[in-house]
Amino acid sequence: MAVGYSIYVEKDSKLHREIDPRTKFLWLATIFAVSLLFNHPLPLGILVIAVIAVGLSSKLDLKTLKPFLLASIWFLVLGVLIWPFYISQGTPVVTVFGSTITTTGLLFGFAMGLRVALMVTTASIVMMSTSPQKMMMGLLKMGIPYKAGMALSVAIRFVPLINAERLTITEAQRTRGLNLDQGNSFKRSIKYVGVIGPLMLRVLDLTSTLAVAMDCRGFGARNGRSSITRIEITRLDILLIVAALVAVVLAVISRILGFGILLQGYL
Repeated sequence: MAVGYSIYVEKDSKLHREIDPRTKFLWLATIFAVSLLFNHPLPLGILVIAVIAVGLSSKLDLKTLKPFLLASIWFLVLGVLIWPFYISQGTPVVTVFGSTITTTGLLFGFAMGLRVALMVTTASIVMMSTSPQKMMMGLLKMGIPYKAGMALSVAIRFVPLINAERLTITEAQRTRGLNLDQGNSFKRSIKYVGVIGPLMLRVLDLTSTLAVAMDCRGFGARNGRSSITRIEITRLDILLIVAALVAVVLAVISRILGFGILLQGYL
């Protein structure tokens, strides 16, 4: 099974080549802020569709986005299953375990699922369209200390690496006769100890190797470091930064006026 060791997907698009990582970080924060200002499924749904459209227009196909879209669907299901039990406003639909489920509760739960889905989808597209080198340079240009930027960059790169190791260990254990798909949930969870144990040892080995490699290269010996990667704010970035600020202002005004709000008093 082919596995990747980086979330970044190299494509020839404006989002990959021409937009500064600092601009992407600003839009990521903007999307997060705007998603928190609305609790109605309509504006949140429109934003989710818009973000997916940006990803597709940047040559990130649905196969690449599939894991994140599936995670988003899972959050939608959780939102619809959990939130209606805490919302009593609206027209009653059905009674479950003594709790009255209302239309407003269902819509609010769907909106909360869309909110998390929006955050997950936006973050995934930003990471898939920004190389680790540019991401780290963007963090450094924003004033984050080099060591902190390096730690964050390594943590992001470790996610797909650890997942790749998990898949390798799982396949190795299956060749040894370990059937992870047989039995109930409790029995399957016990069987996964045979995967989690070696995975934890492998992670410790990777972190130890990384620490030794960084020490051998003199990491932290100097306060400043040079980089072959260069980033700069262009005219397109300035337009996008202004658009992000305008979007936040309009979202705040909409919140004050009550637009995009399903329930007052809820975030």
